[in-house]
Amino acid sequence: MKVTIRTIAEQAGVSVPTVSRVFNSPELVNKTTRERVLKVAEDLHFFPNDRARGLRNARKPIVGVLAWQIKDFFFGELLSGINKAAMQEDFDVLLFDAQLDSKRGMEGLVFLKRQQSDGIIFTSSPVLDEYYDVISRLHVPVVLALTEDNQNNLSSFKIDDTKASFDAVGYLVARGHRAVAMISGPIEDTIAGNSRYRGFREACFHYRLPFDEDYVAFGDYRYEHGYRAMQKLIDNRAKTAFTAVFAGSDEMAIGAIRCLYDNHIKVPEEVSVVGFDNVPISDMITPKLTTIVQPFEQIGMEAVFHLKKAFANPGESYSGTHFLPHRIIERESVFTRSYDSS
Repeated sequence: MKVTIRTIAEQAGVSVPTVSRVFNSPELVNKTTRERVLKVAEDLHFFPNDRARGLRNARKPIVGVLAWQIKDFFFGELLSGINKAAMQEDFDVLLFDAQLDSKRGMEGLVFLKRQQSDGIIFTSSPVLDEYYDVISRLHVPVVLALTEDNQNNLSSFKIDDTKASFDAVGYLVARGHRAVAMISGPIEDTIAGNSRYRGFREACFHYRLPFDEDYVAFGDYRYEHGYRAMQKLIDNRAKTAFTAVFAGSDEMAIGAIRCLYDNHIKVPEEVSVVGFDNVPISDMITPKLTTIVQPFEQIGMEAVFHLKKAFANPGESYSGTHFLPHRIIERESVFTRSYDSS
């Protein structure tokens, strides 16, 4: 049953105008009545609509976007896709930045609902258990971008990170590399770290490459983590003799290249480097970075088109992961070796 201010009024034993004043002009309502109305609203999971205020008619549908962190290098391209599709469909877009804070992320979901969002695009962050309870009470469609739903209740749009990592190693093997190291994201990161690490490991076994803990170092996707992880790999290089490194993000790959430079190791002549994402800066460094391309703009567009379908068919249930194609873009950071090269 849909909860309205009339429902709140009946349960609280007050008039509809009184409920409206509680949400719009609370200073005009005495404390006892105000608290009773708010308690009923909370018990019924009613989210007062800050943007409504009598303006419900003749408005565009609103797509709310919950960003995990808007300053991520890739987010601009993702948002560009969302905006492009929203303009095409005559939707408005409302953005909330969670700033890497899961509690703030939950607050963002409620904020977007209160601002009259007709659907929400949830980006990048793992869908924590506590999010599901909030999402179930929003009563608007939610679609995931660059993340996925382990409970398989929500639709998501992303690439197959495991397959992309496998392909990155295969690309290096095809260019003569028989000892490949990895700078991985955190294993506990179920969105990207674990799946990209798994693809690397499976490729090493498939291509019969050496694989143990000395061939892998971990970081949290940022430049400085890539630098530190690369130094760890260099410290073990007398044992591993790797000739190529696959990094789980472009930022870490760029940090790795800087660390190799500081250690007087030439890229790509001595060590080749492949990144993951194809953020704009990957084409601006020296050497330009060979990397896995994520179609961020297309992912953003597909998420909006999915919400359009949900708006048109509100009674239907949509779920499942939709993989968009990835590819490798060749630039300057990989050297082709002969198979008998030392």
